[in-house]
Amino acid sequence: MLLLLAVGSTCRAQRAGASEDPENFHIEVTAGAWLVDTGGQIQASGAPIDLVNDLNAEQGRGTFYGQLVFKPARRHRIVLEGSPFRVDGLKTVTRTIVYRGQTFNVSQTVRSNASLDYAFIGYQYDVLSGRKGHLGFSVGAAYLGATGFLQAVQTNIAATRTQQIALPLAGTDFRIFPIPGHKFFEIEGGIRGMAFGDYGYFAEATGSAGLALGPFTLLAGYRAVNTEIYVSSNGGSGVTARLHGSIFSGMFRW
Repeated sequence: MLLLLAVGSTCRAQRAGASEDPENFHIEVTAGAWLVDTGGQIQASGAPIDLVNDLNAEQGRGTFYGQLVFKPARRHRIVLEGSPFRVDGLKTVTRTIVYRGQTFNVSQTVRSNASLDYAFIGYQYDVLSGRKGHLGFSVGAAYLGATGFLQAVQTNIAATRTQQIALPLAGTDFRIFPIPGHKFFEIEGGIRGMAFGDYGYFAEATGSAGLALGPFTLLAGYRAVNTEIYVSSNGGSGVTARLHGSIFSGMFRW
């Protein structure tokens, strides 16, 4: 009987310790709404076209952001994340623009659409991991798929360009629980990116704070993505995007 009581007490202590340690989990799922303000340019066989000034790209558009973290061991993480981004515009252009060999003249109403699909998979090692949070460093690969579409409403002249590319990325990620002895409030963030010389760069950063209700956490913060990706080293064709805005998400750990 004493042996059974001792085993039961040990099991209860282990379960209590696990529940008090928010970094002791196997799977973490995050899903959120990102309210994006847009800036940047697209270019293909012509002069750069500004998404805001030339095409009147809409601002504050909501898009999905998701992340899945799998921890096979305490300090090891497999990270998957992604976000599809779309922006539409409609404006009467006040200058001649050339895109994909097609010319759009002054006083033509131009309908536009731009998309940027982003997905990342990588490995992260947490150099620090405990009840107060974690600090980790990651490496992995990202997929970017960018498409630009322009159409003159009056003449129905249209042009489109699609570019897909895979990029190596590296970054760092952290989470802290700043109130001693309590795990209901957390601050987290991360940054990831890489420079590619004459072919451009990619950088993303997110910072959030949230309240935990058991295994579920509500988060609010800010996310930004800046990128310049060119098809060739001379910079003649490519996309420059500045995407930033508030992000609201829910996270579940078990």
